[in-house]
Amino acid sequence: MKKYFNNYKEIKFWLSILLFLGGQSFLYAIVKNFQYSYHTFDFYLDNKIPFIPNGFIIVYNLFYPVLFFVYYYIFGKDKKAYDKAIIASFIGYLISNVIFLVYPVEMIRPSISNLNLDPLSDLVLQLTYKYDYPAINCFPSIHCLFCIQTIYTIIRSKNINVKNKVLISILLLMIIISVFFVKQHYLFDLVGSLIIFIICNIFVELIYDKIKKNN
Repeated sequence: MKKYFNNYKEIKFWLSILLFLGGQSFLYAIVKNFQYSYHTFDFYLDNKIPFIPNGFIIVYNLFYPVLFFVYYYIFGKDKKAYDKAIIASFIGYLISNVIFLVYPVEMIRPSISNLNLDPLSDLVLQLTYKYDYPAINCFPSIHCLFCIQTIYTIIRSKNINVKNKVLISILLLMIIISVFFVKQHYLFDLVGSLIIFIICNIFVELIYDKIKKNN
């Protein structure tokens, strides 16, 4: 019976995470078909952030693998925290896609020719700029939104030890920092993510207990 219950929990995780990530990709692809003109942010501080792809482009691309494994870790340690994180993230992604549709923002990237990069960083940078072209739907930053949500979830959980909280939070903060150093996002993209994160988590805190009670 215990084995059956554990298998059921595993299946529930896989279904929820695949629905979340798959739904995200599907919605993103649909939204892109309805975008025709792009906007840019020209903020003073953005011009002061240096372009440092060496190493940081690899950190940037760790986003989805790290997110998957951290969510799996949270699921095993604190089911309630996982549920809240997934619900808040999904709502946040829906809000983000509405903004992408109404006000699509494009990042104006620097030239990547003649850069003195290590071979791996150079390869990853070339591939990233190629498959993610044009660099649109920057505001808000999905990378920042999900990383902030995950840090918040990790820190609040009472079932996760302090050492792992610190290590995971540092890794996710590095991913947030990387989006600026590889010129994938503006600072306003982070601000937008923070606002959406706050709105979504206030909403989830208000409705979660009611949903569980009804179920």
